[in-house]
Amino acid sequence: MKYLSTTALIAACMTFLTGASAFAGQPTDPIAVTGGQIVGSDDGALRTWLGIPFAAPPVGKLRWREPQPVVPWTGIKTTQTFSPACAPNADWLPNAKSEDCLYLNVWAPENAKNLPVIVWFHGGGYYGGTAAQPVFDGANLAKHGAIVVTLNYRLGIFGFFSYPELSAESPYKTSGNQGIEDQIAALKWVKANIAAFGGDPERVTIMGESAGGETVGILVASPEAKGLFQRAIAESGNDALPIDPSENDQFDLSVAENKGVDFASAVGAKSLSDLRAMSVEDLKKQAWSPRTVVDGHVLKEDLTTVYRLHHQNDVPLLVGWNAEEGKDLAPEILGTSEFTAANFHALVKKLLGYEPNQALLAAYPAQTDAQAKASLNQLTNDWWGWRMWYWAGLQARYGASKPYIYYFAHYPAQAEPCYYGCGIGHGAEIQYVFDHLDWEQRPWTAQDRKLASQLAQTWVTFAATGAPDAEGLPTWPAFDGSDASIFRIGGEQDLAKYGKLPEFSLFPQPAEN
Repeated sequence: MKYLSTTALIAACMTFLTGASAFAGQPTDPIAVTGGQIVGSDDGALRTWLGIPFAAPPVGKLRWREPQPVVPWTGIKTTQTFSPACAPNADWLPNAKSEDCLYLNVWAPENAKNLPVIVWFHGGGYYGGTAAQPVFDGANLAKHGAIVVTLNYRLGIFGFFSYPELSAESPYKTSGNQGIEDQIAALKWVKANIAAFGGDPERVTIMGESAGGETVGILVASPEAKGLFQRAIAESGNDALPIDPSENDQFDLSVAENKGVDFASAVGAKSLSDLRAMSVEDLKKQAWSPRTVVDGHVLKEDLTTVYRLHHQNDVPLLVGWNAEEGKDLAPEILGTSEFTAANFHALVKKLLGYEPNQALLAAYPAQTDAQAKASLNQLTNDWWGWRMWYWAGLQARYGASKPYIYYFAHYPAQAEPCYYGCGIGHGAEIQYVFDHLDWEQRPWTAQDRKLASQLAQTWVTFAATGAPDAEGLPTWPAFDGSDASIFRIGGEQDLAKYGKLPEFSLFPQPAEN
């Protein structure tokens, strides 16, 4: 598994910085949810609730435990301000941070009734980010006809930490996927409560990008998420679970527990109680690279085995990737930005996890340093897309529900200066999917705005019906393994320049029965 490093998304999230602002408007009428009554904000067209607790604060003796039930409150709780981001978090995030962070946010059109629900999982390498980032504002997406939910989940050392004593105290005798368990707890909250906001608990779509997209893959594979969602959208992320048995050793629980023991020793802790007594700041002093594990509870098998045995949550699937992500991802996945002809072969092997064959090497030449850099960027982009393509192929082969796949090749208006995700880079599609271009000042064109409206409506249509097409929207075929069934997003000039698809035959294929 090739997670982004601790510095990976510093530049990325320079363009997604947040503030814990409150939503303007009149108070809503109180509604009853798990734990008590809440009141949000109503601007006449949209109702918004920010900072609703969906689990008990995971602090003290609950640090690293599976999420516990919401602590009831008396009176009416005002939910008009985002909660703190989960701590520890990336240094680039300016928000207040706290271990008490398991809260979600809801946007609902006025007089909503029985609308489809979209639950968004933010990205950030499982070590950074928050639902409060401005680009994730759900208002415009909700206006297309959906209830939109965003949420926080534990990150870093608190969200992805395996340790023998933790496994021993767990009723499932395992540890390490605390952040994923938080997401499942949020989905259970949605199933129990979303009707009060005008949502249909039987039409829930899970959606995420990068690490959030990886979460979607895990939840599709997880027996613990069964029945909690009916559609799945993953944008540019499928690298947090083994794609086939050859990757299993990267996700081994015993290896993860040993890593936890080494961490405890490094911070001077001799036991779990010592670790729980330590402050966030003291724990942050020791580097930690979060990763998920095949724990036998949340995640039991690699993705291919899940599908071969028909253990997946078989729901309509929409996945895709962007045309220029490789330049953002390659330095972080490979741990260096020094791409040369001399180290090219070793870096390709590191990326793929196996010895590259001659056909692949011929397709990505590296005769000079400049050529090596260009090829590594392109190969990373194609490999990242291959993981989405392979997943859709498994669903096409083994599933009853239809998969759909996109390739985002629209060149957006650019920010100045641009730090990360420039061009059609990692995360470039998010602002379009949320129909929220104005979160950032750029010279947006009429074409940008039309595409944002179309994509948001397409995603909402998929959430409503399980198919991303409707009257007035482009025809989108179900994925059948052919290039012709990959929906390329972009104008004529964009597609002419950026629309070439990878040669997927160079990579492993979805397995035959």
